[in-house]
Amino acid sequence: MEEDRETRWALWRFGVLGPLVSARLEHGDRQAYLREAASRLHVNPDGALVQLSIRTLESWYYAWRKGGLEALKRDPRLDRGRTHIREELQERLEALKREKPRRSIRRLVRLLELSGQAKKGELSKSAVQRFLKRLGLSGRSGNAEPAERRSFRHHDPGELWMGDVLHGPTVVADGRLRKSYVIAFIDSATRFVPAAEVRLSESAADHEYALKQAILRHGLPRALYLDNGAAQRSTSLRLILAELSIRLIHAEAYDPQAKGAIERWNRTFREEVEDELPKEPLPLEEVRSRVWSWLSVEYNSRIHTTTGRIPREDWLRGSASGLLKPIPPSVDLDEVFLHRERRVVRRDGTVRFRGSFFEVRSSLVGAEVELRFDSFGADERPRIFVDGTFVCDAVPLDPLANAYRKRHKPQGTSLHSEPPKAGLDALKLFQDEQVRRGAPPRDHDAQDDDDDDDDDEQDHDHPTFKEAP
Repeated sequence: MEEDRETRWALWRFGVLGPLVSARLEHGDRQAYLREAASRLHVNPDGALVQLSIRTLESWYYAWRKGGLEALKRDPRLDRGRTHIREELQERLEALKREKPRRSIRRLVRLLELSGQAKKGELSKSAVQRFLKRLGLSGRSGNAEPAERRSFRHHDPGELWMGDVLHGPTVVADGRLRKSYVIAFIDSATRFVPAAEVRLSESAADHEYALKQAILRHGLPRALYLDNGAAQRSTSLRLILAELSIRLIHAEAYDPQAKGAIERWNRTFREEVEDELPKEPLPLEEVRSRVWSWLSVEYNSRIHTTTGRIPREDWLRGSASGLLKPIPPSVDLDEVFLHRERRVVRRDGTVRFRGSFFEVRSSLVGAEVELRFDSFGADERPRIFVDGTFVCDAVPLDPLANAYRKRHKPQGTSLHSEPPKAGLDALKLFQDEQVRRGAPPRDHDAQDDDDDDDDDEQDHDHPTFKEAP
């Protein structure tokens, strides 16, 4: 689902807050993190590097505690999609950037100022950044230093789960051969795998399903570390994680080495599961059963070479010591994990969903709404939300029944009510204005009674003007 600008900024602010919304904070931890976060540069949704003050971060934190994700949204820009940069400067900026793509924004602005083509302070970095981004020229090219690699493992269970999708074996589903995908999560501290789901797709809905199964069985992680693909960055998944106060972290694109633990698990899966499957494709449910059995009996039950401990026992020790984050009693996971998509309500009060039309409240015509639905449930009717609040259920469109259905009239109006009287006759006003414009001018100061007599005589000298009978 395509996210709106306000939601994108709210999710970014939620990500900047990081441990403040997911970790168990001791006395003084909040201020320590605020100072640390304020000392770093952050890349905002517009691609610009910004440094945030402690006061700003605190205001976001308390806004989130009071109103959740909705409170982190900011007012939309009134000049979205437009630029105030002069046309001649736009051409020069594009030419300079294309000539040497590694030129930074500061360098581009400085060159135009030194050459006298732009006044000092006329070009702001944010305006130039937005302009270049719109042209697809906002990034730098060239060879960069290799990323620094360090092996890491968290201290407490549930602090971080790494997730990944693996292209699995061919299976038999719905009477035909299908490609499968294995969506798995691994705990950074214990190397315990809470879920490994064999799916027929790697969509955002399938990722949400696999994560829901892991949380149902083993509780909530405090942070989730995923790839940078479209499914892992979907607005639906990000909103779900925000509601559960789970921090979402993304690896850099084309950088699988950043998630070494789950990548190593993928290799183990290929060696110990895929290589052991028969050459003839098995039914989907049979493959799922074998994967779950291997995970329970073998992988989670043997000593892990990295930790020197058995993943399941290590995980259970964290549960016994209260380190794991339980699901709050007030949270309905079935409700939270409804997949989300956005639609604009058509003029006839319907939204399009999976090739069919569904009716919603007529008062929502023209509004952008959020559809929430169980992607794999029997009931395919979506529920309608506006700004995170449930409004109504969608009903399948029945045009035959609508032919006899009574229409609701807007409150406060009636087709037979007498309109209010304004006291003005529009056509009479136009008529009076026409008469005023056609009358000859009169100057009382320059004319006397004799002039009036002469005018009367002149009128009689022209027999052409006669009164109509």
